[in-house]
Amino acid sequence: MPLKPRQEAFYQRVRAVYREAGMTPPSVREASRIVGAPPDAIRAMLQVGIERGEIADAGEGVYFAVETLHALAEQLRSLPPPIKVAQVRDLTGSSRRYAAAALRWLREEGKLPSPMHDN
Repeated sequence: MPLKPRQEAFYQRVRAVYREAGMTPPSVREASRIVGAPPDAIRAMLQVGIERGEIADAGEGVYFAVETLHALAEQLRSLPPPIKVAQVRDLTGSSRRYAAAALRWLREEGKLPSPMHDN
């Protein structure tokens, strides 16, 4: 369902926050503060992004811009499998939590092979 112009503008603001955050995305609460809108409004826009294929729900309240994860997948393809969370963390300068979430999403989406083991 298409958004009204004001809703679309709001969605684009939320999406930009996640795109600019890269591998250290804000929580819904942090995005709420950044954008100046209630957390429920942020969640609604994240859902729009997920439906459009522009926002990735990586689980545990972690959301990324899909293009961030696609770029990461490109970088990771040069590493020999199995790719470990620590490698992603070191490569991206993010936390273990974000690295694990990104790696999980990429594997679930079939962008990377599943690991033999993960540590």
